[in-house]
Amino acid sequence: MLSILLTIFVLLVVNFGTGFIISHIFRVRNAGFVLISFVGMIGIALLETVLAFFFPLNFVLEIALVALGVLGAGWFWKTEKSAQFKINFDFWFYFFLGVIILATSFSPYLFDHYSYYVPTISYLRDFGFVKGISNLDLLLGQCSFWHIYQAGFSHIIDPFLKINAYLSVLFLIYIYEKKQLFLFIFLPIFLLFVQQPSPDLPILILCLIVINEISAERENKLLLYLSLFAVCVKPVVFWLPLFVILNNFGQKKIIFKSIIPVFIFGFLVIMKNLWLFGFPIFPVAVFDFNLPWKPSHEILSYSSQIGQMKSYDMKYSYQQISGFNIFDKIFHWFTIGFKSVFNVGIIISLSIVGFFAFSKKSRFYYFLFICLIIKFILIVSFSAQYRFFLDVYIVAMFLLFKNLSASKSIFATLLLSIIILMMFIFPVSFKNKFHSGSWMFGFHWSQFYKPKEVASEKAQWFQIGNLKFKATKGLIYKNSFPTISLYWLKIYQYYQIFPQLSDAGLIQKNLNEGEIKELKKIISQTEKQHSQIP
Repeated sequence: MLSILLTIFVLLVVNFGTGFIISHIFRVRNAGFVLISFVGMIGIALLETVLAFFFPLNFVLEIALVALGVLGAGWFWKTEKSAQFKINFDFWFYFFLGVIILATSFSPYLFDHYSYYVPTISYLRDFGFVKGISNLDLLLGQCSFWHIYQAGFSHIIDPFLKINAYLSVLFLIYIYEKKQLFLFIFLPIFLLFVQQPSPDLPILILCLIVINEISAERENKLLLYLSLFAVCVKPVVFWLPLFVILNNFGQKKIIFKSIIPVFIFGFLVIMKNLWLFGFPIFPVAVFDFNLPWKPSHEILSYSSQIGQMKSYDMKYSYQQISGFNIFDKIFHWFTIGFKSVFNVGIIISLSIVGFFAFSKKSRFYYFLFICLIIKFILIVSFSAQYRFFLDVYIVAMFLLFKNLSASKSIFATLLLSIIILMMFIFPVSFKNKFHSGSWMFGFHWSQFYKPKEVASEKAQWFQIGNLKFKATKGLIYKNSFPTISLYWLKIYQYYQIFPQLSDAGLIQKNLNEGEIKELKKIISQTEKQHSQIP
């Protein structure tokens, strides 16, 4: 917990200091501590994204970023009146600060932490962007801006990848800065994400801040930048900048130069996707520029089929789903078992937003409802997974609880936080019922000085064609690049293709008879490994 507290403190200084420099250059006034810190985060993430095309995001960059942030913080301290950022904290601030740090100290438990988050951050640290990396492992082609930002601080400041704890504390500061204590009610939800650098947490927090600022009718040009950054973190919140733009248009505040950031952020996202994935929108194979490092047709079709199957929690085959008519799709989506509860929650959440839109008859609610309906239609059309709608749940909760009294909000937050902490301290029932419970290990006294981690399993080196790689029975986790999991080895065996090195980066080539036999042998050896990670 001590290491987490240090990480939070340093990032509070660095992001605010960097944000202060950027705000001073672009003459952003009266933004407040939290929004200026977000300006710093966005500036750092954009810089790292550009640099990653040419350089690894190594410790030299981290030292430079820290120096810049400290310089900015010192500049603020010397030239500005610190009273303008004076925030009055009470007992509950420090109490929930402790709760956040305690929850963060438990071991990461999300599957994506081991299959996607850590491997992405690791290759960014060591190499920067790897052209065609989707041909090695399609998941690695996602490369959220949150992980790009995280990679730059993962050497010294945040080696345990607990950056989401800092973000939760920043939101806690926002609650007191804006004096809106009803927002406490969201903290227990955030405790589910702080153990790992999940990009879900930043998009939830950014959605809350943007909607809260607009609903309070506070004029702020930074909201468009925050919403665009949210899309760079996770594209499923594409509705958020649309909402900001529509709201500005409705107030007749839209001007041409406000569209410029849309092009800047959009250009970086598209270039990043083209470089890593071969198409401008991950993971959709549209706008084909026929780049030599784009994934094979077989892998893209497989990914699309898996997306459809995950909509129904893998209960039905792709062939069965293809035979569903519209009524079958609706029926099975609501009757797939436990996860269908979340699907019902999506409809309820949209209904809540719709109720507010038609009862309040306000432009704010109308635009919010329209944007969420657009999101629902587009997302459902390719993969209706409930995890793509977390922001919709949050928006509905915001509308329901925004008039909740401070005392009730604190009481509910306290109760829910205790329940969630108990889940981490005594995870026995979750280990048996949920796959994610496999990585829950309860409380240990060592957490007081450093967070718990799962050891990375050893992987053997192999070679097929000109690609030397490690193979692991479990998940990639901390294994060095390039490492291929047994899951993808079997996929490549089925389609008889395999990643290879070329002048154009990583590509996929058809296997010859000898390579097919070699791959079969590698799979057999890998299956005999002892896997520490489920």
